[in-house]
Amino acid sequence: MWSYLGKSAIFLGGCCSGAAAATFWRSEERRQQIKSGEYYQLKGSYYQVLGHAWDHFRRDFCVVYRPLYHCEARDGRFEAHLLATSHFERFDEFKKVSFDEMDLAAQSCALPGPFFHDQYWGLPPRTAPVSSAQEAKDVQKSVLADLTSTKTPTTSGYGTRSHQEHAIKPQL
Repeated sequence: MWSYLGKSAIFLGGCCSGAAAATFWRSEERRQQIKSGEYYQLKGSYYQVLGHAWDHFRRDFCVVYRPLYHCEARDGRFEAHLLATSHFERFDEFKKVSFDEMDLAAQSCALPGPFFHDQYWGLPPRTAPVSSAQEAKDVQKSVLADLTSTKTPTTSGYGTRSHQEHAIKPQL
């Protein structure tokens, strides 16, 4: 009987050691994926770029990103959100930073990428500017000005949808 216990203990010890090594390897792999992400900073807040997406409304590409903080609605600015998009000209204001430059709160919100998978995709994952597109940019600015002047009954005053059932207006 004691001979079976010794073999079982060695077997279980090997299983536990293997499981611990696999767990360590996967957590290190996840950490490297997170560290290799694309991060930006603007006015003390950090953001993670998820990619470039086609905006059907603007008929142009935009940057898809996520704030690395809890993002409540702000009157005159934006609705509460988990993901956001921006045109590239605005995103030029953001400063690119490494994962290690961010504070711990922002680091804890970062997700491992990549955020897409298409085995048939043969183009670069990021878009590049095209020449002779100034007329389209001017029209987009004009539309943005019209949208900015139109108010809705949301907390921010913008948009036709919200995560909040009722708008919250600050009392102070």
